[in-house]
Amino acid sequence: LRLLGPATPKHVADYLDAPVKEVKARWPGDAVEVSVDGETRWLLAADEAALTSAEVSTTRLLGPFDLFLQAKDRATLVPDAARAKELWPVLGRPGAVLADGELAGTWRPRKSGRSFTVAVQPWRRLPGSTRDAVVAEAERLAAYRGVPLAGVDFAA
Repeated sequence: LRLLGPATPKHVADYLDAPVKEVKARWPGDAVEVSVDGETRWLLAADEAALTSAEVSTTRLLGPFDLFLQAKDRATLVPDAARAKELWPVLGRPGAVLADGELAGTWRPRKSGRSFTVAVQPWRRLPGSTRDAVVAEAERLAAYRGVPLAGVDFAA
């Protein structure tokens, strides 16, 4: 619940690959009920204030296996089935663009020789400030990889 809450016992059981019965038997006593899109879920009482006061005006390039993308309630993160299929294909997962608290597209690194680019497939029109933030994230990624960033390609 601390990592991926709010969640249901089924979500936790699916994440842990454990029986729901076992998860319920070990359900924390300090879990509190919250509503997410009309569904009852739980999170730890100590995390409730952080959830309601979370800063959502940031942009990040999440890696393909970022913990945020590992939650089992994928429909909450990406309600559109076609977009979910794009983000979680069977093979070759892309990363996700997180903008202002919502998933806003996918991204993939492209390296050819010493040329490193980031290809972004936005799911909606990204304002200039968000595009600038994506470029800044790509520059951080390139620096981490020790290569110069040749550019960021935003698909139409």
